[in-house]
Amino acid sequence: MNMKNLIIKSMMLASAAFSATTLAEKAPDFSKHRAVLAYAELMTHPDSDEAGGIIVYQRDKGNGQLGADFVYNDPRRASFNGGEANVNFAVDDTSMTSDAGMSSQAFWMRDSVHIWNRETCSNMRMDEVAHNGNRGVVERYFEGQGINADWGADLTQVGFRSAAEFPAVFGGGSNILGVTFTLTWVDENGAPTDIDNNGKADVAFREIYYNDEYEWSDSDAVAQGAIDFPTVAIHEVGHGVSAAHFGMIAVKNQRLFAKPRAIMNAVYGGQLRDLTGRDSGSHCSNWAQWPNG
Repeated sequence: MNMKNLIIKSMMLASAAFSATTLAEKAPDFSKHRAVLAYAELMTHPDSDEAGGIIVYQRDKGNGQLGADFVYNDPRRASFNGGEANVNFAVDDTSMTSDAGMSSQAFWMRDSVHIWNRETCSNMRMDEVAHNGNRGVVERYFEGQGINADWGADLTQVGFRSAAEFPAVFGGGSNILGVTFTLTWVDENGAPTDIDNNGKADVAFREIYYNDEYEWSDSDAVAQGAIDFPTVAIHEVGHGVSAAHFGMIAVKNQRLFAKPRAIMNAVYGGQLRDLTGRDSGSHCSNWAQWPNG
């Protein structure tokens, strides 16, 4: 090798070493970031104490997207979800209801995820991982244990809790059927982070709980007075993928209703096991660019 080539090779090696050092020096420090409880998205039973006429409680909320999203290849999530760059989910198969009408609840906890996965407009897919055996982080938080850093998936179907187990904040004894909790990352000053600069807070993880105060069913023909579990599960997983409520909410003849009808209505309106055009449109507008935006 002549002297000129040796000089060029040395310069290239030096440049590569400098670049590696520079990147290492500029690598962000997330060691002081922590997860905090940010949102509780609820699906309510339609019973209402209001009487007479039509009263509008809420106008349509618009694009139906929550203000927090998962970050692709987030190194903070990777510390807890097994290193997954995408989003994964887990199901606690030990936390089921004993209601007679529920014969396939474990299936529906999973298929409620896959229904959103099947939207072809997006490359965002949630893959299942084994549940780590721990109780829900959020329920332990409300018992005074703080946010324990031992979750094992980005989205966990924690399962059913009885009225006695369901703390008041979960909706025990109220009209709440299911709830999805969103925990987001904050920095050392307690400020929400946005490391991908998409204008939304960064999601740490989410957990879904169901209220066993109600009679549940997953049969095709739901008994009078029972709640269709697949409908509620698909709704709650929608929150798990950053879908918000939309549709007008009003009350007529002492019962709440939402319009237009969609999975992501805040009020349960009976069996609905397919995404509507509004559901799909909101999901696609949020995730079509995944993992690039």
